[in-house]
Amino acid sequence: MTTDDLMEILNTARLNNVCIGVSGMLLYTGSEFIQILEGEEEVVEELLDSIKKDPRHRDFRIIEKKKIYKRDYAEWTMGFKRIGKDELRDVPGLNKFFDTDLGGSIDKNKLDLINNLLNHFRNEGKKKNIHDELSLDQEDKFIYFLHSAIRFGVKALALLMMLTVLWCVLDVVVVIYEEILSRPITELGKSEILHVFGSFMIVLIAVEIFINITLYIRNDVIPVKMVVATALMAVARKIIVFDFHDVSAMHVIGTGILVIALGGCYWLLEREFKVHSDT
Repeated sequence: MTTDDLMEILNTARLNNVCIGVSGMLLYTGSEFIQILEGEEEVVEELLDSIKKDPRHRDFRIIEKKKIYKRDYAEWTMGFKRIGKDELRDVPGLNKFFDTDLGGSIDKNKLDLINNLLNHFRNEGKKKNIHDELSLDQEDKFIYFLHSAIRFGVKALALLMMLTVLWCVLDVVVVIYEEILSRPITELGKSEILHVFGSFMIVLIAVEIFINITLYIRNDVIPVKMVVATALMAVARKIIVFDFHDVSAMHVIGTGILVIALGGCYWLLEREFKVHSDT
């Protein structure tokens, strides 16, 4: 198959799998495909039926079916790797893969070999996706010291932010008492309710900021989505507590444009990570 053929298959599979909640990996040896699919049983069965009907297939076989309790390829709508003999030459347990005849019945040895192959490229793909801006794996001792110091600072900020969250929760309790519980229900107005809503939103924003802080010392997450989500929540909080008697029309229009921009940015990030984050 040509590169264009492969990319057409991959793009279609990735977009379709996002919609039906399927994850997995596809390996191509130059003459054979090896694929693993994860998802709800009925969904996977329907997808298999669709794949079987593809006239480009010959000798289609289901090697193994099993129930799983968690996904091994959850971050990939359809991971892909084109593999060659040279690539596996120095990999223990896999250097004989291209010398093994996968025709006929699949015994335990062949099944183990195929599973080892899938696991190998799954692990290789995960290593490539590691995002570690403050890595302690540094040969330069000065850079190691700086990264260590920054990590300590981030942990201190996380601790202070946790205390801030608890303080905000206490403030919510005080606001509820002062604005609602200490007054007759007939005296409750819009301003009191908005005050309570605003206090709740401050707690949620504080929690999001805490998560943002901790992301900097993790290596499995790119923090840009969380930053955009936090900004969107902060703007949403302002909208909820707007007093439209005090704000101008241009202020409302500008806020609306900002919400659309942030919402569109988050949607694009979500779409990009779901469809194109595969190897």
